[in-house]
This record gives sequence, C-alpha cells and structure tokens, in this order.
Amino acid sequence: MDDQLSKLKIALQFIDDKYDDQLKLYLSDATDFLKLRLSLADSNSLPKAMEAIVRGAAVKRFNRFKNEGMASYSQDGESITFSSNDFDEWADEISQWKQDHNGINQGMWVNPYEIRH
Repeated sequence: MDDQLSKLKIALQFIDDKYDDQLKLYLSDATDFLKLRLSLADSNSLPKAMEAIVRGAAVKRFNRFKNEGMASYSQDGESITFSSNDFDEWADEISQWKQDHNGINQGMWVNPYEIRH
C-alpha cells in the first residue's frame, strides 16, 4: 500500500503527510469496492493491472472531500457534477478483466435432472 500511497500523493501533488491517513483509507476502500466488482474473495490480492483504477478512484474520492453526498455543486457560474459511481470511467477495463478471467472465482451450475450419455 505504501507504493500506492506514494503514487497517489504524486498524482495529487502532495509533498507532506498531512492527508496520509485519509488517502490510505480511500485506497483501502477503493481496493475493497473493486474486489467486489471483480468478484474476488477478500483473501485474494488485487491484480497489479487494477492498481491504476484504485488510484484513480481514490483521487476522485479525495477531490469530493467535504462535498460527499452531493450530486452537483455550483457557485458564481461554476458548476461541478460528481459521478454517482467512482468506477464508471473504467467500466470497459473492469469488464475486459472479468472476461479474460471468466473461470476464476465462479461456480459452475449443474442441472441435476440432465441426463448425460
């Protein structure tokens, strides 16, 4: 997580550790939510290819800091709209990963009434 934290701090242009605890929480939450989307068990580690998505979601979450719960914000002609899902931007990548790893962590349904020859 320290490597992820340092990359996230570079993305946000932070040079001190003022927000480290908050950023670690955002990284951890993003990892957990992405594992759910990928249907990975808690014990499975997140694929390295997905780390950029975790950082991106953490950046989005940090940028909403103090504006959580708002769908949009406007003041003096400036308008900001927040996405309802932090992972929408990477839906294609998530879908592709799931397609490429289709057999992992998925059960197989067997029809007990089917007659096999």
